Amino acid sequence: MSITQKKILLLNVLFIIYSVIIYAQKPVALEAFLRKKNLAHAAVSFKAVDLSNGKTIASFNAKTALIPASNMKIVTTATILDTLGGGFRFRTPLTYDGEIRDGVLKGNLYLKGSGDPTLGSEFMIGDKENFLRDCLIALRAAGIKSIEGDVVVLDQLFGYDGVYPTWLVEDVGSYYAPGIYGVSIFDNTYRIYLQSYQPETLVKIRSIYPKIPGLQFTNELKSSKIGSDRSRIFGLSSSFEKRLSGTIPANRSSFVIKGSIPDPGLFLADYLQTFLTNHYIEITGKATTFRFAQKLPENDRTITVIRSPPLAAIARETNVKSNNHYAEHLYKKLLTFKDFNYSDYWERRGLAGASLLMDDGSGLSPTNAVSADFLTAILIYMYKKDGTVGAFYQSLPIAGKEGTVTPFLKKTPLEGKARLKSGSIAHVQSYSGYVEKGKKRYAFSLIVNNFSGKRAELREAMEKLLVDLF
Repeated sequence: MSITQKKILLLNVLFIIYSVIIYAQKPVALEAFLRKKNLAHAAVSFKAVDLSNGKTIASFNAKTALIPASNMKIVTTATILDTLGGGFRFRTPLTYDGEIRDGVLKGNLYLKGSGDPTLGSEFMIGDKENFLRDCLIALRAAGIKSIEGDVVVLDQLFGYDGVYPTWLVEDVGSYYAPGIYGVSIFDNTYRIYLQSYQPETLVKIRSIYPKIPGLQFTNELKSSKIGSDRSRIFGLSSSFEKRLSGTIPANRSSFVIKGSIPDPGLFLADYLQTFLTNHYIEITGKATTFRFAQKLPENDRTITVIRSPPLAAIARETNVKSNNHYAEHLYKKLLTFKDFNYSDYWERRGLAGASLLMDDGSGLSPTNAVSADFLTAILIYMYKKDGTVGAFYQSLPIAGKEGTVTPFLKKTPLEGKARLKSGSIAHVQSYSGYVEKGKKRYAFSLIVNNFSGKRAELREAMEKLLVDLF
């Protein structure tokens, strides 16, 4: 055999080996999925890995960074759990300066924001005002019956931008895109109770809860034959002047939409002062925040510390309900650490951090980008670290059973056998997580951008891919 023939034979062998590898990473189920009509002009990034041996069982454009939508919460929750641990609790101190004489505090009362998203949150167990009662009990235990000073909420921890410049205008002002500051109260959410009449007529605002001093609405909201909520609340995140537009279903005696509290720190200061006054603690000063006072206390003393539920519970709420409000607080909390950078953090742990373009923690920003390869690598990392009992694994909802993935994989062989995070914004659908099949477990990530047709059809195709592949 000549040298030329040997070279040709070697090239043929290498081609066969390469073809086998490519086929193994692009099995029949994946090939069928990629041929779907609604993916003809779409971008897809996919990877699936056998957790028992680390081998890739299927892959397509795995290193291509795409918009992940709420799959970005995987990065957010995994990073903070890996950094602080599932037992971490936010601590919000209640302090005072001056002195206490004969039951009178001659000084200011301070609530120091720590970035806790759970103060008065409806998504945690217990009465929403429990933390206020704890403050009242602590004040009484300290012998304080009246305050000759101000109630000051120190809300400067995250700055005062509130929302991200990359968020869409149509999202800002709504409850799912609230302003994020150093303190949070009642999920930074208010409810507007409405009544609608005949189609094309103006909707009536019946009440707002909680009442927010100074909040005003220009009401352009109308009734419609369409049976879904198509309302919008427009206005800067910090503005107390809002505009209601769009439509809600006609002939409803009661209909509720939700908006974002424009200045949570100031609202909390006012709410706390009112609460204490109503419980017989007289306060002669004003309710204010660091934004207005521009002064930090000197030599203040602690009365009590409000502790959040453990981070494991907060991360679970974040992923199960895809809670943007929680996610953004977790994201910004880590950014308060000196020189912290999400890409660098994962690069130091052996992941391709350069493939992560992270402009927020919830995935609401359309300028985020991440690859299926990177998300799968995080899933593998967290699984190796803590297994199925870890706070991260347990934070992901069970497909067909819980949260945003309740309808996904329902009535399929994988119902109850997968823990997944879903993600969806305009032109984006994604799922990432773990699948259990027999004694095997897999990690996978599937991101689709710019699909055509109906979202429901794409979700069905995604279900079929996962069922056929695993």
